[in-house]
Amino acid sequence: MAAINFQNYMNYMKNSLLILSTACVALIMGSCNKSSDTPDTEEGNWVKRGSFDGPARTGAVSFVINDTAYVGTGYNKSVSNSYVNADSVALANNGYLKDFWKFNMPATSTGNTQTGYTWTQVEELPGEVRAYAVGFNIQNKGYVGCGIAFDGLKLLKDFYEFDGNTWTAKASFAGSARINATGFGLGNKGYITCGYDGANTLKDNYQYNPATNSWTSVEAIAGGKRRGASVFVYKDKAYLFCGYSSSTYLDDMWAFDSTTLKWTEKNRITNATDNSFDDDYSDIYRQNANTFVIDNYGYLTAGDQGGTLISKTWRYDFVNDTWIRRTSLERTQRTYAVGFTVHNRGFVGTGVYGSTSYLEDFQEFIPSQTYEAND
Repeated sequence: MAAINFQNYMNYMKNSLLILSTACVALIMGSCNKSSDTPDTEEGNWVKRGSFDGPARTGAVSFVINDTAYVGTGYNKSVSNSYVNADSVALANNGYLKDFWKFNMPATSTGNTQTGYTWTQVEELPGEVRAYAVGFNIQNKGYVGCGIAFDGLKLLKDFYEFDGNTWTAKASFAGSARINATGFGLGNKGYITCGYDGANTLKDNYQYNPATNSWTSVEAIAGGKRRGASVFVYKDKAYLFCGYSSSTYLDDMWAFDSTTLKWTEKNRITNATDNSFDDDYSDIYRQNANTFVIDNYGYLTAGDQGGTLISKTWRYDFVNDTWIRRTSLERTQRTYAVGFTVHNRGFVGTGVYGSTSYLEDFQEFIPSQTYEAND
């Protein structure tokens, strides 16, 4: 753990959320807290799948093990320090959380219904309460590390493993303690890259080997330093893209190969041709977004860009290295939410709208359906 005073960065985060909130108030009532009723594409449909049973929150983490999603940690300033589990263990401090929940859901899609989608509380994360941490799975275990502690100043680098029942402390992250990093599991290893350490935006990359409980520095992303980046994991590669650095929202994408441990640049996410397919690519780059993979495509939604919440959803074609619009995230726009894939189905939930409207709803994206309002 590292005690780092990075109040300037926290002020930046608070001011960004204030800008988002102010921008929403300036719009026509209802146009900011919900996606457009007439999206410019109707391919794909978002269906509400119930609400998170823990406190609403922003900056949570998620991972999937044994076809089950888990969500935990995060921040909600209105949560009391009296929030405890059945054994009277404190689960909150100053709005920062350490509780964890399991998502119970049918293995196959159930149409436009919320029935059968419930949450069960599981053992809380050891160590400190935290938000804006990193969560990912390596094969059949989940991992959580880094983030910011209860005082809003101390950055963390402790690291934990979850087997579906019990948490175990593991070797601390080898890089600097950080916030807004990107983590992913690839094959039988895990990776934490990029983020912000209280003084610098980062691009370093560390590999975790669960067999030896050890960290190794591997090739850093060849693109720019960044925080709040997004990632798809598809077959034997991780596709890391976008994020924020030095007042710039990045438009590059890099594929990390689990065998060679090398990065390869993909097509830039910009209007680079005279054809129409990339005319709106500037709508793609953002920070603090959510991703999931269905079949042979990656999906991106939510997040923020330049003080504006984004609900536009884009589908990435791994084979052709191209993007295409899909139906925007419905209901409330959000940033710092969680997204995951279970049973080849994509979900997004929690997050924050404005500066203090913490969210608890979950939605599933169904590519085969067409847009239908309020289902």
